[in-house]
Amino acid sequence: MHSLNNIATFIEVAKCRSFVAASLRLGLSTSATSKAVLRLEEDLGVKLLHRTTRSVSLTPEGTRFLDGASRLTGEMDTLVREITETRDVPQGRLVVGSTVVFGRMWLMNCLVEFRRLYPDVEVELVLDDRASDLAADGLDVVVRAGVLDDTANLVARKFFEDQTVLCASPDYLAARGVPQTVEDLDNHCCLQFRNPAHGRLYPYRFTLRGHSISKVMGGGLIANEGEALKNAAVAGAGVIQLPSYMVMDDLEAGRLVPLMKRYWPMMQPYHILYLDRRLVSKRIRVFIDFLVKNRPDWAANLPRVLARS
Repeated sequence: MHSLNNIATFIEVAKCRSFVAASLRLGLSTSATSKAVLRLEEDLGVKLLHRTTRSVSLTPEGTRFLDGASRLTGEMDTLVREITETRDVPQGRLVVGSTVVFGRMWLMNCLVEFRRLYPDVEVELVLDDRASDLAADGLDVVVRAGVLDDTANLVARKFFEDQTVLCASPDYLAARGVPQTVEDLDNHCCLQFRNPAHGRLYPYRFTLRGHSISKVMGGGLIANEGEALKNAAVAGAGVIQLPSYMVMDDLEAGRLVPLMKRYWPMMQPYHILYLDRRLVSKRIRVFIDFLVKNRPDWAANLPRVLARS
């Protein structure tokens, strides 16, 4: 690529019609200005300027090149100005990824409030239960649950932790009895989530004698969307294990009853992920700070809710 400095020098000489005047405006020596234009002509393989001891004029090729180069450098100046302005004023497009239920139940309301504070940022929310590839899917920021095992080229910021809750409706428990152990669940209908990313059933997780265990449960009802399964549990279809934010209101209202609390799994971490770049745009940085500042704290409220159950 031809040196932008040489092109800028040529434009200034062409405007001034003088190497001396252009040198003064550019803060260069006359010799350096002349050599820059000469290098550009050699790169292009054409003569851009007619030079005499008293004047400088454009060749036909020089006139054509001046017109195009002036437009391009003008556009470059505009682009640089827009980019540098975003360092102070967040603006532009921001694409945010999340699981379907978390995005619908919490994140969308958060985005509405973010837009009130930063109206120049256009936000698109992409809901998908797959583990998104930020670069391939064109995502700027993703909220992801669970242990991270693919953080190459990513920056992960701890967001919050949430408790996974095992529960069922009062009507179901009245009809089928209350399970007391993990083995008891083999005699119950455990509603199952099929992960759309790989098609496998998502296992229930427990803490047993200080160790974490996972077990794919049996049951007669499967879905690939968590909120649908929660609604089925409220309707009395069976036992369900879901993040606390999905069942908090139902626990508090008595529509669901917590089960086997001593076997509940360890808290599940949630992270904010973004691409590891040398320069991170202002809109991404302020959005991540906004999320962290407004992070949910369902786990802290859970004991109060369980006390009513």
